[in-house]
Amino acid sequence: MKNILSLLDYVHSLSKTDKELFSRIYSVSGDLGLLKVPKDIQPWVSSKFGSVEVVESQKIIRVDNRITFESSLFNQLRAKRPIDTNNKTDVESLIKKTENDPFCKPLTNTPRDSFGRVKGKQSISASNIAKYDSHHGLIIFKEHNPLKFSLSSIKDYLETAQKWINKVYKLNPERKFPFIMWNCLWKSGASIIHGHMQTVMAKEKHYGNIEKLKMFSDVYTDLFKADYFNDLFKCHEIIGLGFKKGKNKVLAHLTPIKDKETIIIAKELNDSSKTIYKVLKAYMKMGVRSFNVGIYLNPLDNSWKFPVIIRIVDRGNLSDNTTDFGGMEVFAGTSIISSDPFKIINNIKKEF
Repeated sequence: MKNILSLLDYVHSLSKTDKELFSRIYSVSGDLGLLKVPKDIQPWVSSKFGSVEVVESQKIIRVDNRITFESSLFNQLRAKRPIDTNNKTDVESLIKKTENDPFCKPLTNTPRDSFGRVKGKQSISASNIAKYDSHHGLIIFKEHNPLKFSLSSIKDYLETAQKWINKVYKLNPERKFPFIMWNCLWKSGASIIHGHMQTVMAKEKHYGNIEKLKMFSDVYTDLFKADYFNDLFKCHEIIGLGFKKGKNKVLAHLTPIKDKETIIIAKELNDSSKTIYKVLKAYMKMGVRSFNVGIYLNPLDNSWKFPVIIRIVDRGNLSDNTTDFGGMEVFAGTSIISSDPFKIINNIKKEF
């Protein structure tokens, strides 16, 4: 099976045309991290990492997106490093203990938007009590446990979110830049365990990363007379990190913001429910319990248009006492990655 540490070899083996395309967007470099392990800790190192040799000479792969300036450093040895954990965390029992929270009775225990509520069969809207932006809604799941999702429930959540977005836009046409997010459990930033998505609507301009992506994609089109998102997918597809299914394109991201990032490129939001469900189902089988889903949507006045971009990322073990975002991600803008995109895409493909 392919692995990220051999990425340079895969790129070198591409045809001239494919290599030129790949090199438009990505640069790849490899390096070694060298160190000497003292004799006193060699038994411990061998037990933790498999051997002293792999620690003394660590292969590191750096991938940079030349267009968006996203970058990632891959070292799979980091997945084996010792981390302070709370091994007693029982996720299912903890979730169960929080039943009967305010979200379990949203009609009486959560605020509503000034225009009322939007209802789905398996979800209902509320107004966020401490807002990110002036129009900040919640899509509260009927199911308390956020890990108990189905294809029909995800479809319902997204439909309810879209109805909320449309309602805000109808009443406030200046609020035309929508974003949907799902923060699942506390490692993802969720303050409430009960399953819920969030919706926000910006005016004047889209939120920062979406504006940047639009600008970079426009620059790419101007330079190469080609669609950035099509070529981004092709770069992943030609090295085995992307596939098409129906109207959706799925890729294991070469410059993930954090571990196991998957990107879905869809024509419309209502085309994406099944793909999101299957990707999350694969994540669950890989042991993921806390994740973020971010959905980039076009401005509602169609002043510009690109595909619906859905980003899904693992936020790490719920028992770990550390966060997955450190100084490199926050300040340097380069993500430190311990997962292998080739393993991720292979596990996702099994669900399709």
